Formats: sequence, structure tokens, C-alpha cells
Amino acid sequence: MKRIAITLGRAALCTVAGLLPLLAHGQIYTCKDAAGRTVTGDHPMPECADRKVVELSKMGVVKREIPAPLTAEQKRQQQALDEKRRADAAAEEQRRQQDRALLARYRSETDIEDSRRYYLSLSQDLIKRDQTMIDDARNQLKAANTEAEFYKNRKTLPLELRNKMDEANRAIAANQKNMADHQAELARINGKYDETLKHYRELVSTMPDAQVVR
Repeated sequence: MKRIAITLGRAALCTVAGLLPLLAHGQIYTCKDAAGRTVTGDHPMPECADRKVVELSKMGVVKREIPAPLTAEQKRQQQALDEKRRADAAAEEQRRQQDRALLARYRSETDIEDSRRYYLSLSQDLIKRDQTMIDDARNQLKAANTEAEFYKNRKTLPLELRNKMDEANRAIAANQKNMADHQAELARINGKYDETLKHYRELVSTMPDAQVVR
């Protein structure tokens, strides 16, 4: 045991002795080279360019560790991570702005329901208009069909009458499509305001009671 202790003590003394000339410069840089050998100097060495470097103070105390430069793949991964973080931060800020706008626009659940009814009424008015135009076109088609009875013994109907029938059929088809679109809009509006009301309640639940408009 004494022999081992003496050997270790000598090794430590040799290490310190080797560093003494460098300590005079105020700081030391050290790293492990490709072969696993310790490289030491009073300035960053070329052998340490792609490796972790330890900087020591003039007292031999570790001041900092300088990590090895990133590889090309690590740089790519880091860039992707940074971009994702920026995108997440931007999305979060946008969400907060939308939340503030929602609370500024609607002071109560009643405001939300009033807005819902307003936009529903617009679509409902359009649906009524579509139905009126469909009814008008059907009446025109009925009148044209009645008129066509006078020509039932002929092989073809007069061009003007055929045009009236075609025009009426096109009007019916077009307004039926418009009505279907406006009915779908009713569902979209209700879905939108259902989500708005749900999110409004979530936001209000996190606010102090003094800030909530009942």
C-alpha cells in the first residue's frame, strides 16, 4: 500500500510540475486528443479544435468547460429544434392575442349568443330568398308545361317555350344548390359559436371574479 501511495504521489507531483510553467501565464487549456492523450497549453490548441476543452485558472481550478463543436448532423438537429421552438412561441403568442381579442369582443355569454343569432338570421334570410326563387321558377315551369299542352300533337315545342322551360329548370337547380350551401352555413355558424362559447367559459374560469362580467 505504501508503494502504491508513493507511486500515486509521484504521479501527482509530476502532473503539477508539468503545469507549473503554464500556470505562470494565468490560465491553462487542456483536452484529450484523438489518441486519448491529454494535451495542455496556455492557449487553445489545434488538437482540441473538435474536442471538449477544459479551462483552468492559474490556481489549477476549473473555470469552465468548452463543449466540442457540433457535428453537421447535430447542427441540423439543433437548427430544427430552434425552428420548432420559434414556431411554438409564435403560435403561443398568436393564441394569447386571440384570447385577448375574444375577451375584448364579448363581455358576457349573452353577447356571444346575440352575435350567434345575428349571423344565423343572415343565413336564414338567404334561405328564405332561395325558397322564394325556387317557388317562382317552379311556377314558371308549371306555366310552361301548361302551355306545352297546346303543342302535344306536335313533334317539337316552339323554341321560345323550350327556352322558358330550360331556364326555369336551371333556376330551380341553382337555387336549390344555394339553399344547401346556406343551410350548411347555419351548421358552420352554430359550430363556430359553440366552440367560442366553450373557450370563453374556459378563459373566464381562470379569471378573478372581479374581472368577470356576469
